[in-house]
Amino acid sequence: MALADDAFLKIKGDGCCDGKGEVVLTRAEFEALPQTEVKTHTPWTEGHHTYRGVLLRDLVRIYGLKSLEVKAVAINDYWASVPLEDGQLYPVLLAEKQDGKVLTLRNKGPLWIIYPLSEYPELNKEVYHSRMVWQLTALESK
Repeated sequence: MALADDAFLKIKGDGCCDGKGEVVLTRAEFEALPQTEVKTHTPWTEGHHTYRGVLLRDLVRIYGLKSLEVKAVAINDYWASVPLEDGQLYPVLLAEKQDGKVLTLRNKGPLWIIYPLSEYPELNKEVYHSRMVWQLTALESK
């Protein structure tokens, strides 16, 4: 478990993390999880980009989240409810890299929830755009 200075992503909620209720991952711990790439466009970027990170469904499985949705919280306290069903139906990604480069605060990092808008045109709607939280720091099981 990470110390506060090394915190990259906090995951918390009932049933989470072998009954501990919370885990704080470092970037290295996050990068050690199964990695996936999604190539897509977004409303906030030009053209298609390749995003790399961890699938939401993998985080749910690995850390035992048992709710129907998570509260995705950004650095600035913006948050959105993300139904876990989205992650089962689609390859929703917690991206830490864009085109091989680490996402920074200036370009929506450290983590950005990416929906595969190009592969699944039905996702290219405001309801899904609002769930694409950038500068993500926490997932809270609701």
